[in-house]
Amino acid sequence: MFTAKKMFINIARNKARSLILAAFSFLAVLFAGICFGNLEQNESLLAALGEKIPVTAAIANSTGDRLTGLDITEKRIELFLDLGLEDYAVTAESYGNIGFGPENTEQRASVHLMGTNTVSAMDAWKPEFSMEQTQAGAILSGEEGLSLLSVQEQDAGRIGLCLVNESFIQERGLSWQAGDVLDINLYRALYDEFDGVSGFVEITSAELEIAGFYRTAPESALEAADLVCSLSWLAAQYRQAGNPLLYSSAKGIVANPLELNALKTKAETAKFLQIDLQSPGGRPGNALVIDDRFFIQAASQLKSSIHLLRLFMAPLFLLVTGISALVSFFAMCHRKREIYLERCMGREKAAIVTVLVGENAVLSLLGGAAGLPFTGGTHGIGILAAFLVIRIVTTLAPAIRFTLENPMKIFHS
Repeated sequence: MFTAKKMFINIARNKARSLILAAFSFLAVLFAGICFGNLEQNESLLAALGEKIPVTAAIANSTGDRLTGLDITEKRIELFLDLGLEDYAVTAESYGNIGFGPENTEQRASVHLMGTNTVSAMDAWKPEFSMEQTQAGAILSGEEGLSLLSVQEQDAGRIGLCLVNESFIQERGLSWQAGDVLDINLYRALYDEFDGVSGFVEITSAELEIAGFYRTAPESALEAADLVCSLSWLAAQYRQAGNPLLYSSAKGIVANPLELNALKTKAETAKFLQIDLQSPGGRPGNALVIDDRFFIQAASQLKSSIHLLRLFMAPLFLLVTGISALVSFFAMCHRKREIYLERCMGREKAAIVTVLVGENAVLSLLGGAAGLPFTGGTHGIGILAAFLVIRIVTTLAPAIRFTLENPMKIFHS
């Protein structure tokens, strides 16, 4: 109790010295905390950069001028999905003629059908759905919860669900409603060298139930499909007929853009072509396009900042801590006469050392704690603890030394 009382009396009596020691503690912790906080903030920004600046990957033709309307094999799709992508959107196109059930075969309409696994594949059309978008998404992803390429035999025989373009109904004067079942003859389009449709190959017959409708923006009316269905259902119809489906587009977001080099190496191993403007191009989807320009620019800036902080933070922290430690050491040397007097008065050595170290610890703690709110990051407490240990050590050594010396030296100084 006496030791604590003596310690606080000394702090109050020597206000200028106490204020200087506390101020140096404040500045040292503040400086180190800001450096660590900036480092932590930059590292967090770098880790979350992929969410703010997504890196997209898409299959293209060899010249890179076409991302849709491609001929992509199922094997190529599997390799694409194996690259480490998320939120991927894959589409396939088919043609056909459609009627109101098998008994109504005299009046049939030609349709352009698109299969996809997500409503995001329709974003370019700016669609408005007759249901909640989440319901439309559930229909397209497959109501059986199937993965993209997990096609089972029973899918070929079941009635699929589809969304119908309202413009298609209005142009043909149809009165289709949700719940109607349509029979459809599926055809694969054949293309000539100028990418025009030169003919059709019949694939199979199937049934589709209208689950809802969608309306597109006027500027997207010509490119929007007449019907949209689940990709897994469409692939099942083709596979059951012995005609593997050719996919028309595939894109996704790189799950871990910080590992872009590894992804590109994996793509090269999977035989994805690089864009070559001198190549024939056309419909085959065999090249990979990765839009990483803005991400790489931002990531490079953050990595540069992190490197500089790591390079200079340790030397600067040691410099500031060293200066603060020297101030503490010289302050203790300045109290040599005070220590001799205490010894001459019969004060125990341990009590003297405890008071001196306690004073410095309290001042360091108060000054450092005052700087914590300005540091940011999660390293503030650790920095304060490390600094407190350094200050205690730099106080303890001279305090022990002076208490062990002959206190009679006071009469010779």
